[in-house]
Amino acid sequence: MSEARLWHAVDEYFTGRLLGDDPDETLAAALRDSDAAGLPAIAVSPLQGKLLQLLAQLQGARTILEIGTLGGYSTIWLGRALPADGRLVSLE
Repeated sequence: MSEARLWHAVDEYFTGRLLGDDPDETLAAALRDSDAAGLPAIAVSPLQGKLLQLLAQLQGARTILEIGTLGGYSTIWLGRALPADGRLVSLE
């Protein structure tokens, strides 16, 4: 198996385990809105977003500062990691 195919298989494995098959309309809307606004297509991937969420949850974050909002895609992932009384500040 080539290295590229191996990385693709690893990515598919983690995508299936961590993201599942159900589309997330909130995240899809954020990407559509970013595209409609003419923002560059440089948002994190869904798997990277999930990793951000997991890292913030594992850390027990109650406050998150995000520098570089773009269209808010990663902001949504980070916000999902916070408790109900958590705080997220995002700056562009």
